[in-house]
Amino acid sequence: MIKKKDNPASNADFKGYIPELLEKLANEPDCECNFTLKLVADGKYGVQGGNLEWSGMIGELVRGVGVKIYLFICNRTPVKCR
Repeated sequence: MIKKKDNPASNADFKGYIPELLEKLANEPDCECNFTLKLVADGKYGVQGGNLEWSGMIGELVRGVGVKIYLFICNRTPVKCR
């Protein structure tokens, strides 16, 4: 995913595989969904700290930061601890 602007404010401010995939899915006849692309606040994928809390996207997903997050998409390899 590539930002078209330094401070993206809408889905249109991103381009690449992920925005195109989500747009295609959202436009499917049987899909009653919408999506909002956003950058994670700390700019990280997620690392589990000594207090067993996660940072980054994983932390936002676990904590439900801001809006209700049901899914995040990124170029990350899954490993057992995640």
